[in-house]
Amino acid sequence: MKTKLYLDTSIPSAFYDTSKPLRQLITQKWFENEAHFYDINISELTVEEVERLDNIARRDNIKNLILKYNANVLQVSTEIKDLADVYISEGAIPKTEPEDALHIAIATVNKMDGLAPWNFKHIVSINPIRKVHEINKKKNYPLIEIGSLDLFGGEKYGNL
Repeated sequence: MKTKLYLDTSIPSAFYDTSKPLRQLITQKWFENEAHFYDINISELTVEEVERLDNIARRDNIKNLILKYNANVLQVSTEIKDLADVYISEGAIPKTEPEDALHIAIATVNKMDGLAPWNFKHIVSINPIRKVHEINKKKNYPLIEIGSLDLFGGEKYGNL
C-alpha cells in the first residue's frame, strides 16, 4: 500500500518556478523519480489557488502536471474548515494564513500519512508542527508527518 501524501499548492507550483532553481530541480526530480511511490493528493483549494495564477502557461502546466501524476482531489468540508479555525485560534498558524491552515486540516481530516509543502515559514517549522500535533492529539486525529519533499525522498536531489 502506498503512502498517502498531500501536496499543498507550493509543490506543483515549484516544478515551474525558475526563481528558485534548486527547489525547482528537487521538485522536478522528485516527481520524475519518487512520486510513483506515493498516493498523491491535492485539494479543491489547490485547484482554486492554481486557477488564480495570472500566468496562463504556468497555470496550464501545473494543471497538466497534476493530471499526469493522477493526483486525487480532496474536497473541503465543514469539519476541515472547523479544524483549520482551531489551528488559527490556538496559534499553530497565523490568522493571516487561513489557506495554510486549510491545507493542514485537509491532510489531517483525510488521514494522509504526510503533508509536503515548501512553506518553511508557516508550516514546515518546529513550532507550527508541534502545535498542529498537539491540537490533532487533543481532537483525536492521527499524527501526520509534515515536511518538505526532502522528508519524502527529495533529499537525494539537493538540500535547501
